[in-house]
Amino acid sequence: MKNNSLSEIANYIKDNDDYLIIGHIDPDGDAVGSIMAYKFLLNSLNKSAKILLHSDISSNYEMLFKYLKNHDYYVYKANSSLNKLDSFSNVIVLDTANLERLGHYKKYITKKYIINIDHHQDNSRFGNLNYVNAESSAVGMIIYKQLKFLNVDIKKELGTAIALAVLADTGSLQYPNSDPDSFRLIADLKEAGVDIVEINRFLKSYPSVDYLKMLAEAFHNIKVDEKDRIAWLVLSNQEIKNIKINIEEINNLVNYPRDIRGIEVGISFIEKEQDLIDISFRSHSYLDVSEIAHKFGGGGHPRAAGTKVKGSLNQVIKKVLDEVKKNV
Repeated sequence: MKNNSLSEIANYIKDNDDYLIIGHIDPDGDAVGSIMAYKFLLNSLNKSAKILLHSDISSNYEMLFKYLKNHDYYVYKANSSLNKLDSFSNVIVLDTANLERLGHYKKYITKKYIINIDHHQDNSRFGNLNYVNAESSAVGMIIYKQLKFLNVDIKKELGTAIALAVLADTGSLQYPNSDPDSFRLIADLKEAGVDIVEINRFLKSYPSVDYLKMLAEAFHNIKVDEKDRIAWLVLSNQEIKNIKINIEEINNLVNYPRDIRGIEVGISFIEKEQDLIDISFRSHSYLDVSEIAHKFGGGGHPRAAGTKVKGSLNQVIKKVLDEVKKNV
């Protein structure tokens, strides 16, 4: 499938209207920042646009949702009809490698004209228009570069969304994907009046006391292999139930085992549902963890990837660790 240019996509956006905007299930900061940024961008162009959410994350990202009204986004509910969205003929899909990552919206989305903008190297180019740049540190970076083709000025809400996306996916410019363009973007947004300190404080903060209790349990379960090159963290479904934490708060735990000194690969095994394990991989310098994730039905980037695997928690952990150990 052809990879289109940002100018081609910009021309389509200028010539058309009525857009739905969506990111992947279990959205991270880049996905949330990107869909919000595109909403603000389309607002600037006086286009009709609505964000599609897999769950209500408005309280978690209040710094962006404060710029929206309730009718600016739609939250999926089981057994609810999507017919009210039929007037929207186009969909902008952001930070999503394949249609499966659109969850319950997948069947509905495929009936629309799809614009696919992403930075995952394994993106399947499922759109009618596709722009995939695996060299980009974040989809927020791609949106920033597209602004010049749309003649959109950076207002506070747009700049905040873009900065959040880039800072989230670069670990506040600490991860290996933090290229010079990422630093320049954040500097430019800082000069434009975006509160970078506030965004970093948000990204580094904890959502609740229960989150800290969950961290304590997860830290207790961290293990390291005999070569001190692989570290992994485990959280069972029963442990999650005992803490009574909001399941949507559990994310980015993989960063903790990865950040142990000397570790090449960090892994988190989170059993959010009984016998369904969310697995995240992070590596520092040489292991392409996206290849590991692919072997278990997932995907991602060379240094950050993930998947979901059905099965007994202990059995899944053993299978995954056996595969990782072959490559480290």
